[in-house]
Amino acid sequence: MRHITDVHVHVWDLSRFSLPWLDDVPALKKSISEDDYMRDMGQGPGWRIEKAVYVEVDVAPEQREQEAEYIARVCREQESAFEAAVISADLALPEAARRLGAYRDHPCIRGVRHVLHVESSPKGACLDTTFVSNVRILGEQGMLFEGCLRTSELSDLVQLAKQCPDTPVVLDHMGNVDPVSIAAKNPTPEQAAYADQWKKDIEALGALPNVSCKISGLNVFGDWSCETLAPALEHCFDVFGEDRIMFASNYPVCQLSLGARPWVETLLSITAARSESFQEKLFSGNAARIYQLQR
Repeated sequence: MRHITDVHVHVWDLSRFSLPWLDDVPALKKSISEDDYMRDMGQGPGWRIEKAVYVEVDVAPEQREQEAEYIARVCREQESAFEAAVISADLALPEAARRLGAYRDHPCIRGVRHVLHVESSPKGACLDTTFVSNVRILGEQGMLFEGCLRTSELSDLVQLAKQCPDTPVVLDHMGNVDPVSIAAKNPTPEQAAYADQWKKDIEALGALPNVSCKISGLNVFGDWSCETLAPALEHCFDVFGEDRIMFASNYPVCQLSLGARPWVETLLSITAARSESFQEKLFSGNAARIYQLQR
């Protein structure tokens, strides 16, 4: 039995929180609970979800503190799979990281994500002096920073991580890569350029010891197979090594493309030839260390 820790799960209660971005994603515009997650993804042949990390859901800005307080309570419940959470903050604000000091010794709050892949976030936003200072402060407070960026802007995260060497940085979704372009056997010039730049950016991130990578976010529509996903996955495996990769589902967003269970089973298949040490670290061990899971 492969025991899995999922480090990227979203759930939301629309009677409690407002998520404006759902207006553009009608398939997800409904309350989604932890019970829904466990029903859709809890276990399969030879594997089972044991633990999960909640990741902020981009609530309306005025509800960020309420979201943090809510998920902190959930994580303390023994019956919940959530053992840790990454909360939201606007790191462009001078007081942001200092205000987060209240969570410094919190048993469940492990880090902050400031969404950078949306239209409201311009290129270079995370390189602003205030933003960089806040990310440094996160490290001083024992918290990590999660970077979710457009693929074309991964070099911004390279620069940020270099300027904040004492802050653990987690790259979400392998940089939101398009696996089809990476796997193309006869790529168009555009696909070839895209793949080359993504590989170089991943290598630059992998060269930084404070950066880890969530293995997730491979959104493929239509027909696909292990061969579609393997080239992008193998590149991240080889660049980050077995100590800085973590399984993640991106539930429920993954339900719009690959599907939660097919994603787990495909990744298990692709990594089956790897060592037991590699598989244990990918599916649970690294998550326990990086997110300081205590239960």
